[in-house]
Amino acid sequence: MVKRRLGLVATLALIGAPLSACQPLLPRDDTPTILPRLATAPNSGPSAQRMDANGYPLIGAYPKAATQQVSNEDVQATRDRFANVEARSVPPSDTAYRSRVGEMQTLAARQQAEAEARLRAASTGEAAGDAASSRAQ
Repeated sequence: MVKRRLGLVATLALIGAPLSACQPLLPRDDTPTILPRLATAPNSGPSAQRMDANGYPLIGAYPKAATQQVSNEDVQATRDRFANVEARSVPPSDTAYRSRVGEMQTLAARQQAEAEARLRAASTGEAAGDAASSRAQ
């Protein structure tokens, strides 16, 4: 009995010692603290949002000037690159489309026939099972 109590006290002392060492790390009051990693975050830079006299953003107040635009040469190069995309693409022929539709219709008909055959087999199997169970009664 004494050994058990001494063991319990020793266990509590071993658990309590590391936990008591953490107490100085906890804040002593309720003032919010900023973690060091977040405090050193870089500034995202100036905003183009216009502010009123009190420093609040004006809703719908767009920047006074647009940002730097793409050069005319870059725009023309992009237009030239994508100008003949439709002409370069090869549309599917009508016969290939019709043959593919025919294949899909044949496949659908075959799957429908298989499903109907399985339903018929299942219903005849249930009817035979019902007849056997009624004969057993």
